Parts: sequence; structure tokens; C-alpha cells
Amino acid sequence: MACSILIFLWVRDELSYDKFNTKANQIYRITDNVAGAKAAVTPLPVSPAIKQQIPGVKNAVRLVSLHSIVTIGLQKFDEKNMFYTDPEFLQMFDYPLLQGDKSNVLSRPDGAVITETIARKYFGSVDVIGKTMSISDDVKDHIYTVTGVLKDIPHNSHLQFGVLLPLTVYMHSSNYNINDPFQWGNFDGYSYIQMDDQFKGNPAGISNIESQIDAIHTKNDPSHTKTTFTLQPLTAIHLQPHLLLDVDTQGSSENVTIFSLVAAFILLIACINFMNLSTALGGQRAKEVGLRKTIGAMRSQLIFQFLGESLLVATISLVIGVAIAWLLLPLFNNLSSKTISVNLLNINIIGGLLGTAVLVGLLSGVYSAFFLSSFKPVKVLKGIKVLGGQKSYLRNGLVVLQFAISVVLMVSTLVVNYQVKYIKGRDIGFNKENLLYLQMPQTGDLQNNFQAMKATLSQNAHVGGYTFVEHLPTYLTTGTTDVKWVGKDPTDQSVFPHIGVDGNFIKTFGMHILAGRAFNDNYSPDGKNYIINETAAKKMGMTTETALGQKITMNGNDGQIIGVVRDFNFKPVQQTIEPLILRYTHRGGFVVIRTTEGNIQPVIAGLKKSFQEVYPNFPFSYGFVDRDLAQLYLSEQRMEKLFNIFSVVSIIVSCLGLFGLATFATQKRIKEIGVRRVLGASTAGIVSMLATDFVKLVVVALLIAFPVASWAMDKWLQNYVYRIQLSWWMFAIAGGMAVVIAFLTISYQSIKAALSNPVESLRSE
Repeated sequence: MACSILIFLWVRDELSYDKFNTKANQIYRITDNVAGAKAAVTPLPVSPAIKQQIPGVKNAVRLVSLHSIVTIGLQKFDEKNMFYTDPEFLQMFDYPLLQGDKSNVLSRPDGAVITETIARKYFGSVDVIGKTMSISDDVKDHIYTVTGVLKDIPHNSHLQFGVLLPLTVYMHSSNYNINDPFQWGNFDGYSYIQMDDQFKGNPAGISNIESQIDAIHTKNDPSHTKTTFTLQPLTAIHLQPHLLLDVDTQGSSENVTIFSLVAAFILLIACINFMNLSTALGGQRAKEVGLRKTIGAMRSQLIFQFLGESLLVATISLVIGVAIAWLLLPLFNNLSSKTISVNLLNINIIGGLLGTAVLVGLLSGVYSAFFLSSFKPVKVLKGIKVLGGQKSYLRNGLVVLQFAISVVLMVSTLVVNYQVKYIKGRDIGFNKENLLYLQMPQTGDLQNNFQAMKATLSQNAHVGGYTFVEHLPTYLTTGTTDVKWVGKDPTDQSVFPHIGVDGNFIKTFGMHILAGRAFNDNYSPDGKNYIINETAAKKMGMTTETALGQKITMNGNDGQIIGVVRDFNFKPVQQTIEPLILRYTHRGGFVVIRTTEGNIQPVIAGLKKSFQEVYPNFPFSYGFVDRDLAQLYLSEQRMEKLFNIFSVVSIIVSCLGLFGLATFATQKRIKEIGVRRVLGASTAGIVSMLATDFVKLVVVALLIAFPVASWAMDKWLQNYVYRIQLSWWMFAIAGGMAVVIAFLTISYQSIKAALSNPVESLRSE
């Protein structure tokens, strides 16, 4: 009960995302498929055009993410969770305001809305209306006045932010040309629409809207990039498959299904135990049933009596289970990275828990109730045995079922563990260890100090190498379809990710040049040259050798290929390696430093001192490439930990039932064991005799479990482009463990019976 309650709380939390919005059923996010690449972002002109041209669209809102420096007086903050948005944002979404007027807080071109946590972080109080802050947009600093304070964003919102800014600031910045028709091909914002009350959110209605959006985009996009749009229900965003440039903190519908099944399996195993032991001990209540029937009890009354007993046991178990779950909740939250809390006064939670208790009580008690109530009074009162050998078939079948479930979980746990180990240890094409990165300033005069920073790094004894890059090659999100080469199919609209790097990039990351050379910082023509990966060469119909010297054009910039680098993962290993183009830049958003091995803290302290000497007005912000890569697999790591725990729980529960049945079976044969001992049977022989029957059942369970586990894990592994192969030894380990655990469980009672004094068991004979 306790384990299942914890899992169901987790599932309930995963399914609750964005449902706090009262208009949730009317809100859709617009996503797209651009030349085969599925993305969460759309061109900014799309949603206003939709609102204007498609009947039934009540409202449209856009969001553009911003990661920048916030300046409050002399303090500077590196803030990641910021969005530019339309004034209607707070009319569409239910994010309550503590201060300010929802209808106009985002109407001012210099207005800003912040959350209560950000207000306390920046100003030390939530009473901050009218206070100012400076935020850079990578071009210049803008002064904003706080016009509203929001309650902290619920954890079950797929949008997590601390600051909202007017979209008009972004639209009129040098980063965006509002009059450029090519903005219809620039995918840089999240778009949401709210349908009116008459809209039917059925597949036909949604498909009709999607077709109209496709037509609007095709009409206005001068690049004619093949693009189709999809309406994604607000409440489905969190659990649907990940898209390019999607928001963080996404879940997985598959994990929800898997853990729901695990919770159900654990309860089912427990119910099987109860049912098995109830029927096994049925003979002890046979005379009670006979007497009750003799004095006039009807079978229906007996059925209700036994069901009542089962429901009482389930209810008591529920109370204890809730207490255990409540005590374990902090630990569970830590393992699952959740902030789940239990409000036992919530009618939905109370109803769900009571419903579970009733279901478990009925499921575990219904068979034994009908079975026990079927005894004939004449037979039981005469002492005739009512539990024939044939009755054990059901118990044996239930033992097989519960061990089959346990073995499936054991195999699944092994596969999950080895897949996580594989993706964490896989060769990703570069050396990720000891790579530390610093965020570099991109605005104003601060950019001019790059040479001073290079000189400082060159003189640092702890720096084994460094490189300036536009984006970190851990989860690259840039991409273009505007790449041309000789012989390209005119209809080919493949997306090419690209990244700006300097001459030290290949060496610092420990990558391998297969042909040609890396960029040279002292050779100015490299500003127009390109380096591609193996996949890009194949995409262009070239080999590693023939690619060198070939002319290509990217986004209108002509150049030639000077090198081919071995494929490396620049996105999570769940995704296949795409054709990549490296272009030259002498400065970037990050400097990545190869540090020497040893204590990293003194190195960071030295870098911080050097950095602040060069950039005294810019906050020192650092990270590690290997840790960023590990963050990409948190979902798998959490799944691994939870699977390990619940697999052990299922085995323990199965063994409890097996232990009980072994005890019962041993007691039934205690006189037989005594006779065998008197006739000279050995302890090993008696243990083997008693254990064989149960071990046979476990072997049958293996024959059932292995095909099921193989099918389930093969399907799960299909989510990974780079994955392990199912191997016989995984099933052998799980099977061997199941047999050994079952044998040890049974052996205790068997050895105890075999070592008992036969005089005690045969005294009455």
C-alpha cells in the first residue's frame, strides 16, 4: 500500500501539469515540423495572423526566452528564466498576481512583472511596485519598472519563469526586424492560442485549424520551407515527446504508464498473497462455516462476512500505508526530484485512497469468500477433508503469476540500469572530462576585452587549453535549411545545425579531424571557411577525402570545406547525430577551458579573480560540460533508482507470500516428514523434497516472464537511437536470482521441519 501510494502520488502529480488553468481545455500550443525537424518554437508573425484570420481563435500569445544579466543598483544577477510576452499573457493563463492589475501590467513598454521569489531576491521584499531594474538584450541595456508581482509559479506548470517583459521591446530591437518577410521562416518563439467556447477539440476540428495555419504560413513564408503545424493541448505538453527548443522540466507519458503498472503489480502481488493464504488456511475455518450453515446462515451472509474481513484488513493496511508513505515522502521527493505534498483533507485524495482500499479488499477477498462459503456442512462436520489436491492449482497459478511479475521487473531493472550506464559512458566523440566553461559578456564595451581574457587564460598554469564558442555542444538548438552545395537536390530541405567556434575548438574538446585541418585564428580567410562532420559529408554525397575544398553556401555566405571532423554528439544520445557545420568566430558566448586534473576549487577561485579583473561589471558564472551532459539524462537516472527500489519491494512481497505458503505446506506434511526421518531420510533430502515443488513453479514463472520482459524492454529501448542490445545473460541473471531467492525463502521452513524432532510430530499416532 505504502509503495503504491507513493507511486500514484507521483503519477497524479505528472498528470496534473497545467490543469490549474481554468481555460486549460481551450488553450493549445502551436508546434511545427520544419523539413523533418519537430520543434516547439514558431515564427512570431504566425499567432497574430491566426487570431486575425481564423474564426474561433479567441486569443493569441507569444513568448520569447531571454537569458541575460539583471542589474539592481550595484548588484548583478545572471537570470535564465525570463520571457518576453504579449500583454494578453495573464488573461490567457492563470498565474495570480500579488500586486498589480492583470489587465495592464504588461501594457507598458518599460513594464516588468516578477515573481515573489525574484522580488525578494532582487529587492528583499514583495512590495516592489515602481522599482526599477536594468536588463540587457545582448545589444544594449533597458531600464524596466516593476508593474506587477506574481505568486510563485506552480511546480506543475510547464512554463517556469521569474520575469516577464513586454514583447514589444524584443520586436523593436536590432535582433528582430518586424517588417522583414523572412521572419516567417525564423523560428524563435513559443506560440499559444485560446479557442472560443464553441470550438470542438476533436481530431477533425483540430486538423481543420492546423490546415488553416499551414496555409497561412505557406502564403507568407518567402523561403517556402516545407513546414506543417500541430496544435498541442496545453495539458498534454508536459508528457508529450520532447521537441527541439522545448521548455525544461518535461516528463514522459511512457514513464507514467510504466510506474502505474509497477504500482498495480505490487498491489496485485500483495492481493495474490492474501488470496493464497486465505484459501490455504481455509481448512482451519471449515468447521466454522459448517456450524454457521447448520444454524441457518445463508451463503450470501458468509460471503459478505469474508469480504468484510478482507475489506477491514485492506482498510487497516491503508491507514498504516498512508502513515508509512507520509514518513517516506521527503526521501521519495528527493529521489524523484519532486515537491509532492499530501493534503489528506482533499476529497479527491481521500476518495482515491478509499477506492484503492475497497478495490484491493474485493480483489484479494472475493475468491476466498466464495471458496470458503462453498463448504458443505455435512462433510466438514464429519471431518472429511474439504481441500483436495486439485484445489492447489489456483494457488500454484497465483504463485506463478506473482513471480512472473517480479521477474519481469527484475529483467526491466537490469536493462534500465545497463542502458543508463551505456548512455553515460558512451564515447560521444570528445573528451567531456575537466571541461569548465564561463559565460562571456555580449554587450557594450565588455566585448572588447576578449584579447585581455585570452592573455589571462594563456598565463594560467591550470589551463590546459581554451576555446571560445557561440554555443555549448551539449544540446545544440541552432539549425538552418539554407545550405547549398554542388549537386544538391533542389527539393532537399534538410536541417543543418551549426555552431560558431574558434581555432582551438577541436583541440580543446579532444575531437578528431579525419581530413583537412582545424580553423586557424591567425588566418583571416578562415572567416569564410567551414568544417563539417562525417554525417554532413554523407548528406552532401561526399566522402571524407572528397569533401575537402568543396564549395558550400550557408545562409547566403559562400565558403569552402577545409576539414571533416569525426561525428560527435552535440545533442542528447536519445537523438541521432545530424549533419553539422562548424563556422569560424573569434569570440563567443562561452569560453570552454580544459583544466588540469586535481582539486578544482582553487582553479575556479583563480579563474574568478582573473575574470573579475577583466570584466569587473559582469557576473562570474561557470559550469561543467560533463555535469550538463549528466543533466540531460536525469529522467533515466531517476527511473533507474525508482526501478531498483520497487523491483526489490516486489521481490520481498512475493517472498512473503511464498514464505507463508511454504510454512503452510510444511505444516501439512509434518507427520510425513517425521515418518521419513524415522526411516532414515537425510535433512538435505527432505529440504530438496519440500523445495522442489515451489522451485518448479518459479521455473514456470520464468518461462512466462522472459518473453513478456523481452517484448516490453525492446519496445522501451526503441526510444533511444543509441542503445544496448538485449542479451541472454540479463535473463539468466534475473532467472538465477529468482530461483535462488525462492529457494532460500522456502529453505528456512524446510530446514526447520527437517531438523525437528520426529517424536514431537508422531506422538499422537
